[in-house]
Amino acid sequence: MAKKQSFGDKVKKKDGNDFKVAKLVYSVKSEKTNAWKFMEKNVRIPNGENDQKVLSNFISKTAE
Repeated sequence: MAKKQSFGDKVKKKDGNDFKVAKLVYSVKSEKTNAWKFMEKNVRIPNGENDQKVLSNFISKTAE
């Protein structure tokens, strides 16, 4: 009989995951229309790093 493969077994096979991905949603005020726009970005967070610190650094870089 063949071995049944679970979802957990499939995930363990991928060895290249040394980061996690977080979806960051933030608001930006448009200069032309003075309306608020919502921006979405997928941010890679390396394993062992502080999530909040990486996200706040990303926001400060995009604000400049």
